[in-house]
Amino acid sequence: MLGQLLAAQGDFDQALNYLQQSLQILQHLRSPDAEIVKRIISRIQQMAGDRS
Repeated sequence: MLGQLLAAQGDFDQALNYLQQSLQILQHLRSPDAEIVKRIISRIQQMAGDRS
């Protein structure tokens, strides 16, 4: 996912933006993948917090 690549480069804000958009779409579609994206978002939020 693009969000994961951006997070790996340290661009947490943009990564979270893309992932939140993805999550909204997946939730609208009732996709089981939404849970995976939620976990990814949580991990990136932790990474961003660790850098603060």
